[in-house]
Parts: sequence; structure tokens; C-alpha cells
Amino acid sequence: MRKSFVLFITSLIAAVAALVIIIIIGHEVHQRSVNTLLDATDTLASDDPSIHLVDSALFTLNDAENNFRLYTVLYEKKHLEKFSRQINNVLNIIDTISNTLDSTYNNKQLNALIKQKEVVSRNIGRLKATTDSLLANAGKNDMVDKLISSIPDYSVKQIKKERVVVDTIDNSPKTQATKKSVFKRIGNALANKKDTVKSQISIVVRTADGKVIDKEAYDAMQLRKTINDINTYYKNIIRQQLSNRLKLNEEESSLAGTNIALMEELKMLLISLRERARAEAEARRMEAREVVTSSTQRMSRLEKAALGLILLCAGIITWNIIINRNRNRELKQQRQEARETTRVRTEFMNNMSHEMRTPLNAVIGFSEQLSFTPLNLEQKEIVHNISASSDLLLQVVNDVLDFSRLEKDYISITSQPFVVYQVFNEVVNMMRMLAVKKNLTFNASYEGDKNAQVNGDLFRLKQIMLNLISNAIKYTDHGAVTVTASLHEKDNTTSTFKFAVSDTGEGIAKEAIPHLFDRFFQAGSQIKGTGLGLAITKRLLVLQGGDITVESKLGKGSTFACEIPYTKVVAPLMMETTPKDVQETTGALMAGKYVLVADDQEMNLLLLKMILTRWKCRFDMATDGKNALELFYRNNYDMVLLDLNMPEMTGAEVMEHIRKDNDPKKAQVVALALTANITEEDIEIFKSAGFNGWLLKPFREKDIYAEIVKYIKA
Repeated sequence: MRKSFVLFITSLIAAVAALVIIIIIGHEVHQRSVNTLLDATDTLASDDPSIHLVDSALFTLNDAENNFRLYTVLYEKKHLEKFSRQINNVLNIIDTISNTLDSTYNNKQLNALIKQKEVVSRNIGRLKATTDSLLANAGKNDMVDKLISSIPDYSVKQIKKERVVVDTIDNSPKTQATKKSVFKRIGNALANKKDTVKSQISIVVRTADGKVIDKEAYDAMQLRKTINDINTYYKNIIRQQLSNRLKLNEEESSLAGTNIALMEELKMLLISLRERARAEAEARRMEAREVVTSSTQRMSRLEKAALGLILLCAGIITWNIIINRNRNRELKQQRQEARETTRVRTEFMNNMSHEMRTPLNAVIGFSEQLSFTPLNLEQKEIVHNISASSDLLLQVVNDVLDFSRLEKDYISITSQPFVVYQVFNEVVNMMRMLAVKKNLTFNASYEGDKNAQVNGDLFRLKQIMLNLISNAIKYTDHGAVTVTASLHEKDNTTSTFKFAVSDTGEGIAKEAIPHLFDRFFQAGSQIKGTGLGLAITKRLLVLQGGDITVESKLGKGSTFACEIPYTKVVAPLMMETTPKDVQETTGALMAGKYVLVADDQEMNLLLLKMILTRWKCRFDMATDGKNALELFYRNNYDMVLLDLNMPEMTGAEVMEHIRKDNDPKKAQVVALALTANITEEDIEIFKSAGFNGWLLKPFREKDIYAEIVKYIKA
């Protein structure tokens, strides 16, 4: 069973450790993955600014191309100016793209794109130079003005003169005309007078080739020839201008074609640049997707590993639960058996303690009473040995009883006011005699207020000190036993009592010290005892909030030191009982008192009879509760001593009737319970029945007197 438990613990620890490691690693991976995923998400969500710039450049370039085509058709200067501005804008955008690429791509990608950018820039420069030339030419003259200004004026000198002979032929009728004088003809001419005679004269022209043509026909022919020459002249001029214009058109067409080709090349380069940027952006997106996929897979693997470990832990825990359930079933049965065994053993010990205390009470009591009688030395020695043996036997009985109480947690701590120094002095005086008998030096010292009172368990303090001092005397063969005590205020409400016992005995081995307070432990085989004294002492100290420490060296001795916190008593609540009061057993305090004693054991009655007789008391005795109650009704007693376990009626039942007596004075009589065993239940019974206190058997005469004087007034 133990092996399986160890295996379970080992497996569980290993699984938990692995799970913790996985969680730590998973946390680190998760943090890195989160950062990577955030970067990848930003990459996926962000657009490449260079792509937008390229798109803007392409859009501007298209507008420039349209303006250039409009110019080639309309020859309007504004279209050419727009074209030039847009080309400049494209160049600026290309420069911006170059700067953007510096922060977007790696060196290899950047070098390739910059080379393309340089080519684009050169082409744009050429295109811009051509555009500037066109713009300059367009700004000088209008095309029509240039054409008109290039035509020279027609000059008549350019017509070739032809030598001809002009003759006049008279075609008038042959009648004699009246001759006029010269002066008359001049006068008519000046007077713009015409001859009234109809002229019949015709003018002919004889050409060089001998042809005779009428002057009018000749003039008409010459006019036609001149017109033809003019037409021919202007036709030649127009042909020359058309030829020049065709050459200019060819040059412009060539220039326009070159510009269009450059713009197409520029457009292709920009498109290529955009595609490259898109490809790079897509590559980065793909890389980001791969990062996301890789991180997701890594986290998934960690989750699966963690889930596997959790399932493993769950399996181990389930397996352990099943085993523990079976084990708990077995342990429950064993616990019940152990409880039953403990109960039987405790009852046996209680019964044994009770049965041993009854005859032991007689042995101790009678040996004490015998010591009060005249004895010779030999008899005194015998009585002393009987008393010492009975004390040892009583200590064994007390240890057994306390052990049974420890097992059932019946040991409780009561609280009552007492003087600490008084208890210390009583114990020291009692133990001093034992030390003197072994020829040991006994030293005792007390530091603090000797009249200070505290609230606590007087009986348990006395038991602790008796156990420690008696052990020191028992295990010391020569040398000294030193007892020191002190009582000091801790605060306004608490005082601390410190108590230490040192001896010069053989000491305790270092390896035995941790086990000193174990039950039934003895440091050596030569040591006699039950092995319960220190265990009980430790338990009593812990119950009172105190503690105990041990220092020991082999061959040099041991020191047991303990301390107990007590609540201070501000005002005295009780009278101090001195040893002198205890020794004065025949004092006037008890003389003449009337006492009722009830016990079913004849030896106890005989012992109490001897004690009360020494105290000069009157007394009645009963062997059962019914007889004791009848005696109480018939008489007026100063004190009642009742054994708890009696036939007919128990001591508690008798006490209940006494407290219910019609006579208030009799009902308030001082009553003490006589018992060989006391538990928490017994204490409750004492209080509920109305007992003032109790006497634990076996008891000595001084024990009875110390308890009685608390309640009996002189």
C-alpha cells in the first residue's frame, strides 16, 4: 500500500512538474507567438504605400498622354503645358517611390527597383526635354501665321517680257474726210470732244513668230498667261510649303511617336514596378500567413501536449481516487477497529486505574496514618519504604490515567486564581526531601513577585514541575539538582512563568533528544518508568499555550526549560494556604465539625475515620447513597464527603437532593466528591450536581485538609 502511494505521489509530481514546464514553455511560446502574430497581422492588414504611389503615377501618366494627344490634334498650348506639368508630377512620384522603397524592401529588392527607377527617370528626362522643345516651338508662332509669313509676295517683274509689234489698221469707209487743222484737233482733245466720225481703225499685234493677233485678243491671251504664271507661282510656293509642312509633320509625328513610345515604356516600367511591389507585398503576406500557420500549429501542439498531460494527471488522480477509495474503505474499517480497540483499552485503563486507586488509597492513607503513631527505627524504615513504593505506584497510575485521557482528548485545562510562588514552594519542599535522601545538592531560586496571583490550572502546573524535578532526581546519582523559576509581566494583562530544572546526571544522547517527548520512549534500558511522563508534560504545556526545550550533554547533565503564559489577577481572590496550615492537622479549624462520609469501600471509610478522629471531628458514615441521604435529612452537617460510585444512589444523585432541601442552610452545606477517576464529563456532573469541589483518590491527609480549608471557616 505504501509503495503504491509513493508511486502515485512520484507519478503525480512528475506529471505536475511536466505540466508546469509545458505551461512555462507554452507561456513563453505564446508570448513570442503573440508578438509574431501581431506583426504578421499588421503585415496582412497594411497596404504597400508604394503600390498606391505607382497607381497614382500611372493615373497621372494616362492624363499626360491624353493631353499630349490633344495637343497633336488641336495644337493648343494649354494641353502641352498640362502634359509638361504631369510629366514633372510623375517624376516626383517616382522619387517618392524610391524613398518609400528604402524602408520597405531589403537591399537586393531595393537595388533592382532602383535600377528600374533610374531607367524610368532617364526616360522621363528625355520625354520632358522633348516636351520642353515642343512647348518652346509652340510658344513662338501660330502654325497659320508661320505658313503665311513663309510665302513671299508676288512681283510683276517676275513676268517675262515678250517683244511684239503693234500695228494700226484703218478699216473706215473711204470717203474724204474733212481735214482739221492741228490746232483744232488739239482743242478737241483738250475739250474732251470726240469726233463724231466713227472710227474704223483696228490694232493688231505681230508676234515674234510672225503671227498677227488682234490687240484685244493678244491682251486677253497675255492676261491668261499672267494668271497662269501667278497660279503656277503660288502652286509652287504651296507645294514647297506643303513639302516643308510634311517634313515638319513627319518630325512632329516622329516626336509624338517617340513621346508616346516613351510614355508607353514608362507606363510599362511603372506597371512592372507595381507588379513587383505587389509581388513583394504578396510574398510578405505569404510569409506572414506561414508565420501565423506555424505559430498556430506550435500553439496547437503545446495545447495537445498540455491536454495529454492533463488527461494523464486526471488518469493518475482517478486511479489514485479508486485506490484511495478502496484504501479509505479499509482504513475506515481499520479506524473503527482501532477506535474500538482504543475505547476498550481506555475503558480498561480507566477501570484499572480506578480499581488500583481504591486499594492504593488505603495503602497510602494507612501508611501515612501509621507514620503518625509511635514507631521504632526499623518500623519507621518499613513505613517509609511502603510510602515510597506507593508513591511510585501512584505515579504510574497517574501516568496511565493521563495517557488514556490524552488518547481521548479528555485532558482539559481549568482556570482558577492561585499564587505561583506558593505552588513553586510546595513542590520544591516536597522534592527537596527526595534529593536529600539521595545525598544530592538541591538548589532552588525564585525571581519575581511572590504574592502575584494568576489565573490558570494549579494542579497541572504542580504536575509539570513534579514530573520534571522527580525525573532530574531519579536520573542523577551524584551532584546537584538546580531549580529556577521566574514570573514577569509580559504586558498589562499577561505574565510569563519560566521554569527550568538542571541536573548533573549522565545526560541524554543527541540522537535521543528529538524522541524524548514521544510516548513510551526511554533514553536507555537502565531507565525505569512508563515512558509517559515527558509526553504528558509536553502535552500539558502545549494545552496551556506553553512550550518546553531540552539541552543535554552526555556525562555533564541536562536542562529542561519551559514557560507558560498566565492571565494576571489584579485583585487577590483567595487566601494563601501555607505549609504550616497543612501540617496543623489537629488545629482548631476542624475540631468539632460534623462531617457526613459516604463510600462503598470499607477501607476508604476506615481511612477517613482515622483522619477525622485525628482532627477531633464528629462524623457519620454510610456505605450507600440512600443511607447517606437519610442521615443528611436527620442531621445538620458542616461538610459532606460523597463517593461518586455507590449502590442505591450515586453521589451526584444524593447531591441533587441535598441542594433541593427545604432548609436553605442545609442545602448550602459544603460538599466534596470522592473519586478515583475524573474526566470532563465528571467535572460537568460535579458542577451540575452542586459539588463545591472534589478529592482525587488516592489522597493523603494533607491533600484533604488543603481542599477543605478552601471552604470551611473557623
